Amino acid sequence: MSNTVKKITVIGMLLAIQVVLGRFVAISLPTVKISFTFLPIVITAMLYGPLWGGAAAVMGDFLIAVLGPYGYYPPMAITALLTGIVYGLFLYRKPANTLRVSACIILQSILLSILLQTYWLTLLTGKGFLLLLPTRILQNLVTAPVQIVCVRWIAYKVCDLIQYGRVSQADAGK
Repeated sequence: MSNTVKKITVIGMLLAIQVVLGRFVAISLPTVKISFTFLPIVITAMLYGPLWGGAAAVMGDFLIAVLGPYGYYPPMAITALLTGIVYGLFLYRKPANTLRVSACIILQSILLSILLQTYWLTLLTGKGFLLLLPTRILQNLVTAPVQIVCVRWIAYKVCDLIQYGRVSQADAGK
């Protein structure tokens, strides 16, 4: 299989997984969403870089939104795009490192999920920023540690399986 065909196939499969996780395996309320949709985005960004990570995040965001009960709000695609780019900038072609993964997730959580996404929600719902902020902070305090563990201990292994058909010897013992 050529590299281009493999890339399109893998990104398509990860996008499908992202949609299933975002639509059917998520706790979704109007202003809070807890899911594992970050994992396929992280894996895409780790394998193919920031631009593909951002593109996959935007496509997944759109598909999840139009299939969901709340509809699509285009400004939130900016957050999705930036999330994929941040994951790619921190994790693309980088060795497994808990400090790097933690910095990536914490930066994404604070700047994009807490601040930018809350801003979009204030525009969408008409509720005040400071009113939405405590819930968004609590959501990220719960999800960020889970994300760090999942990226560090699952995403790197999945990337090895996709790239090499096996888990690397360095990760096999962990």
